[in-house]
Amino acid sequence: MKLFRIALLAFVSVLCRAEDSPFLLAQNGNVTVDWKAELAKAKASIEKNPKSAFWHNQAGVAYNALGDFENAVKELQLAAKLDPSNPIDDYVLYAVYKRKGMHLEQRNLLLDALEKDPKNPFGRYEFAFVLETEKHWADSLREYQTAKLLVANVKGPVYIDPRGNPYDVDGIREEVDKAIDRVAKLNESTQHQK
Repeated sequence: MKLFRIALLAFVSVLCRAEDSPFLLAQNGNVTVDWKAELAKAKASIEKNPKSAFWHNQAGVAYNALGDFENAVKELQLAAKLDPSNPIDDYVLYAVYKRKGMHLEQRNLLLDALEKDPKNPFGRYEFAFVLETEKHWADSLREYQTAKLLVANVKGPVYIDPRGNPYDVDGIREEVDKAIDRVAKLNESTQHQK
């Protein structure tokens, strides 16, 4: 259960800015995170076990929270290389790239993650958004619809992938119908123009 909480904490922290993460975590009943201490803990654990994908992931998350983009990417890429079947490293690195507006890298990581776990509603929803920004309306609509079907099968607020990684899906539940309506209208208007 401790690893589950750490993974969820890591994922939440990457999706928001470092200065926002204590606020968001506090709203969810957690405590403020000392990212320098977390980085020191990750580095010490890496020294003991240099091939631990988990600790490289945690170091990447801490670097990201501290604003060190280059080291965050380096650590997260290494984590993914050390455990290539685990999609969480792809999603965390995706979130880092998303904050930086690195579209091509986001797209590629989502495709890699969805190849590892095609039933992840979070990945489907995010990929639909990428396709929407590319104006691939029909493909985006299909992905949003897939995300909606997948999230309907999730009991509770969190999807757990086959590797045990958590993904909050309440936001998808709240937004997916609006996204489907929006993209369906865009797709329809494109069809009428042809």
